[in-house]
Amino acid sequence: MRNRGTRITGFAAAPLLAIAGMLAGGAPSAASDGVSALATEYNEAVLGGPIQNTYGCTESAYGEACFVKYGDQIYLVAQSTGVYARWSNWLWDGSSWRQYRQGECSISTQNTWGHCNKDFYEDSTNPNAFGGKGSGIRLSLCKSGAGCSTETWTWNDG
Repeated sequence: MRNRGTRITGFAAAPLLAIAGMLAGGAPSAASDGVSALATEYNEAVLGGPIQNTYGCTESAYGEACFVKYGDQIYLVAQSTGVYARWSNWLWDGSSWRQYRQGECSISTQNTWGHCNKDFYEDSTNPNAFGGKGSGIRLSLCKSGAGCSTETWTWNDG
């Protein structure tokens, strides 16, 4: 059974995330002020698994995406063409969450799991790139021209 992580939906997401971002340990707001994110990283998924110990999974009619803490891997499976996982890595700077990296992991094969291997800061790394301690991953599954699934938030404490 997978740990599905926290799901935030619809119009409730913005106020909820704004409040959470003010709390030490809450999930960051997608509109956090501060340093802009680095350039978007684009990767093509390497086919295969196995997929296990997943967190923060998000799914839709066009597939599923999950984060695997051990090894910092983004897994996805597509039910149609043009599917990719959109991720962002947020770091706690001691007083607020700041986006550090963002990217997309695409897959060209349908009905087969694939993964992109990333190297994120762990939640316990002290100090991280912004001088604080804390790391989390936002993840959604997208289809070109059709939008993205519900975004999940996962502490990267693996």
